[in-house]
Amino acid sequence: MKSVSAKMQGKDFIRNYFSFIGLILVVIVFHVLTEGNLISSRNMMNIFNNFFSIGLGAIGVMFLMSLGELDLSVGAIMGFASAMGAFSAQVHVALIIPVCLLTGLAIGALNGVMISRLKVESFIGTLAMSFIARGLTTYFLNGTVGIPLTQRMFDQSYVKIAVFLVVAIVFYLLFEYRAYGKQCRAIGASAEAARQSGVNVERVRFLAFAISGLLCGLAGFFSLVRTCTASSSTGEAFEFEVLLAVLFGGMPLSGGWSVKFRAAIVGSIAMAVMQNGMSLMGIDGLTQQIVEGVILIIVVVISFDRRNTVVIK
Repeated sequence: MKSVSAKMQGKDFIRNYFSFIGLILVVIVFHVLTEGNLISSRNMMNIFNNFFSIGLGAIGVMFLMSLGELDLSVGAIMGFASAMGAFSAQVHVALIIPVCLLTGLAIGALNGVMISRLKVESFIGTLAMSFIARGLTTYFLNGTVGIPLTQRMFDQSYVKIAVFLVVAIVFYLLFEYRAYGKQCRAIGASAEAARQSGVNVERVRFLAFAISGLLCGLAGFFSLVRTCTASSSTGEAFEFEVLLAVLFGGMPLSGGWSVKFRAAIVGSIAMAVMQNGMSLMGIDGLTQQIVEGVILIIVVVISFDRRNTVVIK
């Protein structure tokens, strides 16, 4: 009995500290493989640029996964928001930021209506929304649309750092210390029990999808100002990068009370380091996707808790 108990405690320890162990291993491995070029003053900003967008998406997805839901449309939302922002620049450049944010918020709200009101399963509903948003982006852009190069002033490191700190602090407080964050985790643990306790389950789900969409719109804006061009490929595979990041950070697939805010941050850092390390090694984008897919499978196998098996809706 003691050996069984010790084994279970060992597994719990791995699950609890998997994100930090994984991050340390990723940094060490790629620091060695890149011959010390990973952790250098020149490269740290490249890592942050990768982390910035993934981190924004991961914070939004964290709310959904705490509910036991999933959003496969975050990349499409990011791309469509970027496209709408580029079109709005033709009217006035001051419209870019609000249009990107409102576009992301609107699509997130539509997802929320589908899942919370129409009772569409999140996996199917957000996948369908991904196809719709991608199709609209391709239809409206018909190639690429540019914005004035002056908008690159928003791509400065101090701007991104300030924006991310504000976003992280606001949503950390909302998730960890406000009633809404507790309601998200309560629903993920047991939606029926939360409903009987007086929680408006549909409203909480709707707001979670709206938050995710809003942050994807913000990521779309910064993607746009970085390249000053919106294209139909913007945000491709972003949803899987975000999913891998939160899972690598120790986010449980089943949601509930074990979801921690740190999973979004630590996992996003690990993902950014991994992507940057592979780029420094000269690994092409297609091969990187293969590696990320394999790692996703490994992470799920290691971190999946079969004692609390719940299939994401």
